Parts: sequence; C-alpha cells; structure tokens
Amino acid sequence: MTMSPPTYTNWTNLALLRLNAFGVGINGFYLAIDTVVLPVLVLILAPEALKNTYLAALGLSGLLVAGVIQVIVGRLSDQTRSPLGRRVPYLLGGSVLISLGIIGIGFAPTFWLLFAVWLFIQANINISYGPYQALIQDLVPGARTGVASSFKILADVVGGVAFIKISTVFMGRYAFGDSIEWLWITLGVLGINLLVAAGITSATVLTRQEKPGSESPANDRLAAESSGLHPQLTQFLISRWFMVTAVVVFQTYGLFFLKDKIGLEAPVQALGNMVLVVGGAVGAGAYLAGWFSDRIGRKPVILAGAAGAALSTAAILLAGSTTEVLMMATFIGFSVGALLSSNWALANEMGTAGKEALHMGVVNLATIGGAASAKLLGPGVDLLNRASPASGYSALLIGCAVMFVLGGILLMPLKTNPDSA
Repeated sequence: MTMSPPTYTNWTNLALLRLNAFGVGINGFYLAIDTVVLPVLVLILAPEALKNTYLAALGLSGLLVAGVIQVIVGRLSDQTRSPLGRRVPYLLGGSVLISLGIIGIGFAPTFWLLFAVWLFIQANINISYGPYQALIQDLVPGARTGVASSFKILADVVGGVAFIKISTVFMGRYAFGDSIEWLWITLGVLGINLLVAAGITSATVLTRQEKPGSESPANDRLAAESSGLHPQLTQFLISRWFMVTAVVVFQTYGLFFLKDKIGLEAPVQALGNMVLVVGGAVGAGAYLAGWFSDRIGRKPVILAGAAGAALSTAAILLAGSTTEVLMMATFIGFSVGALLSSNWALANEMGTAGKEALHMGVVNLATIGGAASAKLLGPGVDLLNRASPASGYSALLIGCAVMFVLGGILLMPLKTNPDSA
C-alpha cells in the first residue's frame, strides 16, 4: 500500500523552503568539499603521479559508504519513537558529528588520515541526509508534493553553486603552511552553514509534525498493513540510474570537454561562468516542473524533461564556441531541473507508509549508482580519445542522450499506486 499523504497542515511556499533548508547546508557542504577542498588537499598530501587515483579512491569510497548507511539508517529512522520524532534526532546528530569531523580535515597530516576522516564525515552526512529525504512524504500533502520536490532540488542547486563558488575564492588563497587560515575559514563557513540549515529544517519539522514522540494512528495502521516497498520500485530505480548517470557525466567531464573537444584556451574560467548560468536554468526548470507536475501529473513532466535533455545533449556536439556551448548547456540545465524535480516527486508518491526513509534510502541507491557509473566511464573515454582525438567525448554525449531516452521509456508503464486499476 502506498503512502497516504497528510492533509492536516497548510504548506505555504515559505514553509516548504524552510523544510528544505537543510538541502542548502548539506549539499553545499558536500559539493564544496568534494569539488574544491579535497582536490586541493590531495595535491598536497598525495604523490603527484597518483593524484587522480587517490582522488578517485576518496570519491568512490564515499559513495559506497553512502549506499550502505542510508538504507540502514532509513530503516532505523522509520522505527524511531522519540520526543523529537523520527527524523530530527538523526538530522541534528549527524550534522553535529559532521562539524566535528571538519576539524579532522584541517589537522590531517597524511592522505590516509584524511581518508579516514572523510569516511567518518560521509557516514554522518548520510545519517542526517537519509531521514531528511523522507520529510516530504511525512508531512507534505500530495497536492503540494511537486512544488515541495522542486524546492528540494532548488535547495540542492543553490547550496552547491553558492558554496562551490565561495570555496574556490577562499581555497584559491590557500597554500599549505603559510596561509592555512584560508582552509580553516573555508571549513568554518561550510560548517556554520550546515548547522544553521539543520536548525531551520528541524524547527520546521517540530512545529509541523502531528505530535512529537508519536506517530498518527492512521500511519501506524498503514504501516502494519504494508507488505513491503512499491512492487515497481526496481523499474523506477533502473530508470533513475540511467538519468542520474547522464546528469553526473556533465559535472564530471565538463572541464575536459571544453578543453579538448571545444578547444577553449581558458576552460576553467568558462566552466566557472557556466556553473552560475546553468545553475539558474536548473533552478527555473525545477520550480516550473514542480508547479506543472502537481497539476498534470509527474510522468508527463519527466518525459518532457528527458526529451529536452536528450535533444540538447546531442545538439551540444555541434557547438563550436563558448557562446554556443553556454546556450546548449542552459537548455540542458533547464531540462535536467525539470526532470530531477518531477522525478523526485514521483519517488515520494511511490513511498510506503511507515517505511518512508527506507524507501528514499533505496531510491538513493540509484542516485549513488548513477554517480559511480559516470565516474567509471573515464577509462573508456580515454581509450576512444587515443584512437581518434576527442571522439571519446562524442561517444559519451551520445550515450547520455540515449540514457535520458531509456530512463523516460522505462517510466511509461509505471503506476504510482499499484492498487489502482
């Protein structure tokens, strides 16, 4: 039996923003550390000839930890009964432990100590993030699920773009030893943002949940009747895996694509400018998709986003200048924003009462798997590039277009409520 959404509260847009504030904190922290801080520290602590291998080890081990922790903590969170409810203890506790782990990053004298600290931080990121993902199912009425999901994607985008940019400014002044204060300033800003965001979301949950320390009788009955997760969840996971793989390809190989395929002389600066513009397009697409999906359904918006992403991905192969790349990337960003927002709303609708966090933890396995798959495509790109210059990027983007289409096709026969006719 699928989730029966609550109807007992009036969720304004401002309230939904507060509910999703944690996304700004946790996504801003994770992406800034993963994209900026760790690469800089790896350059300092790892052998020059093995820097890419060491960085990949950090990234893939973190994804492995995320996959294991979210499923375990999701089940625990669903079964928790406390004065703060099912989610807030994990959200706050994980955030405090992440902040303590930040100190270890600043003091790590070797790569292997940094590696251990990063695993500790990753574990606590997912202790807090897993239960957070269930909040829309817990609290938001079905008629507002699309908009709530769009705000969730917006929070992720704003946090990522803003704090990657801030971290590049601060870490650009960091040189090991003489200016280590810039490392501590970076870590401090990220930690404070995380704790403030966790506090805002937790306060919103505590004022909105029916009764701290207990669950509604209706939800308890539904949980008792539920036999398991959604019967078509596997099909949804495969679809999401295809789409996430295609999305993560852009952020993983975008810099090298601009340099080797387009031939830009200043690819780093071009990528920095693109992040801001494309981030805005993702946000616009996400918000509009949330509004439309609440009115016409999730699947039509997902299919439109997948089609737009596939077409613009193929079109970017024809770009020959920064302006043309930026135009096509903006269309991709808008389509991806619409796709991610409506897909997240569909994921919430497929949830099972009493198993909300477990369900979202399983859903996130597809997200993690897609991210890992994108990172593992690198050797194949290099192999094709050696055979014919830049051909690896062409094959990669054509593959992304195909994955967007396949992801959409797989969702077409899916039923949100398997009990319906």
